[in-house]
This record gives sequence, structure tokens and C-alpha cells, in this order.
Amino acid sequence: MIERVLLIVNTESGTGCSPALGVALLDAFRESDARPADIELAIVRDHPSARRCAKEFAAGTGRRVAVIAAGGGGTVRAAVEGVIDARAEQRAILGALRLGSGNVLARRLGVARDPLAGIGQLSGALGVNRVHRVQVIRCDHGGDGVRHALVMCGLGHWGRTSGDLARWHARAGGARAAVAAVAGIERVNHAEYVAAAAMRLVESAIAPRTCELVEAAQGSSTERFRLLAGAAVTGRVPGLPFDSGVVLVPRAGRPRRLSLANGALRVTLLDRECVEFFLDEDPEVAHGAITLELAGSIPFLTAEVAQ
Repeated sequence: MIERVLLIVNTESGTGCSPALGVALLDAFRESDARPADIELAIVRDHPSARRCAKEFAAGTGRRVAVIAAGGGGTVRAAVEGVIDARAEQRAILGALRLGSGNVLARRLGVARDPLAGIGQLSGALGVNRVHRVQVIRCDHGGDGVRHALVMCGLGHWGRTSGDLARWHARAGGARAAVAAVAGIERVNHAEYVAAAAMRLVESAIAPRTCELVEAAQGSSTERFRLLAGAAVTGRVPGLPFDSGVVLVPRAGRPRRLSLANGALRVTLLDRECVEFFLDEDPEVAHGAITLELAGSIPFLTAEVAQ
């Protein structure tokens, strides 16, 4: 039985939300049938704060806990990393609300777009222990510690699209928020990724050497090629033609299909020291090499049977 619940609300996710929404979500959860003995609210403005709150909460007790992240994919990932930092994976259940741009995992788990409807679904799932185990990808990229992904790791030119969009969002400001208010933030986010990927494809055609020369190694198998794009996914991602494993697309030649179930994949940079990539829509920078491997799974509250 879950005795303690932490609700993390990232007010900077998507187009932003007010702290008042966090209070409304907290009240809705308290009035639900789940009625945990202890529920706390943490209002944050960035992913490091979300990670720190999750870690402190999970580490502060030896009891079973639930951590619900109200934000986008990066906020959810930060909450999971906080739980992992606290070494509480075996006694924690996670939940995700759709307050961000992509919300791939929350949509996959059937969570409603409206956050108040979503919190009702998650509190109901907590009451009957309805969970779906989500695979976790461990990523060592030679930077500031090991990171994790729940949905996708993007590589090559595809891996640079999240950074492109982060820079675009910084410039677009209120204009993007106005469009998202009319069209919907998730639709706008999808369209932005399509546009960013198309521009990256054009760049790779004009300047082939913008595709990094890599050595991809798994077990005893090793290949060298210029990497156009790559992705490691844990499930269906809208717009991608595969729903599990790893696909690496060379600048020339056929795509390579791999599975992390067969062991760690190491992608070493041969013609540059560092390169941008992304984990669950968060831009990161790899130094020297990227090593991906499976790190088990973690239970998530689900509104319906996950596909």
C-alpha cells in the first residue's frame, strides 16, 4: 500500500502553468478515493529542481511511495532520475500528467489531456494498483554523470532537433504560446519536430561531413560509418516507423536495426570531440562516446492498458 505521495508541478513546462493549478491538482487528489495518508506538493521551475525534490522525498522514508510529475517528458524523466538517485526504484510508483509539449509517455499510458481529469485517472489507478512497467534506458555520455531515458534517445542529425527547438522556443517566446493556445501545444510540438528534422535532412545533403563519423559497437560487432540519424526507443513514438529497439541510419547504406536486449551499444565519435543529442526531448551533449544499455523497468500508473 502506498502511504506517501509527492506531486511535482513544473510551472515552466509547455507554455507554462500557474502554481494555482498545482494546488487544484493537490486538492483533487486529496478528495479522491485513493486518499493517501501523506501527500505533498512541490512547485518547481526546472528539471534539476524536479529531480532533487523526487530524490529528497524518496530518500526520506523507507516506505513505499508514489511520485507524480505534472509536466512534460523532461519533468517525468527528472522525477525518475530522482527516484533512482535515492535508490528507491523497488518501492516507488511513478505517474505522469500532460503539462508539457510532447507528453509521449503520458499519452501512451492513456492519461487525459486535461490535468484535472488526468489526476483523477492516476488517483484511481493508485487505489487499485493499476500500473504498467516502463523500460528505462541508461545513457553514459561522458558528461555530468549517467542519465536515463524513458521514451527515446535521439542521435545524429535527429538527435540535434531538440536543441534546435530549444533555441527556437527562446526566440519565438509569446508568439509560439499564442499559436499553441489555438492549435494545441502537442500538435505544435509535433509540427516543430517535423520541420526541424526536414531542415537537418537538407543540411546533411548539402554538407555530408556534418554527419559525424562514428564507430558503433555491440558485443563483438563493430562498424564505422557517417551517422545521419539514430534513435533508441522503448515503445511507439508518433512519426517513427518502428516501436522498439535501436535504429541507426548511416549517411550512405542501409539502416542498422539493433536491440539493447543483446547488450550495451557504444557509439564512439571519431571525427569530433563532442556532439549534441537528446534524451526524452531534453538536449544533451556527448563527449567522446555515448553508451546505451537497458537499466530495468519502473512501474507507472496507467489510465488504461498501455500499448
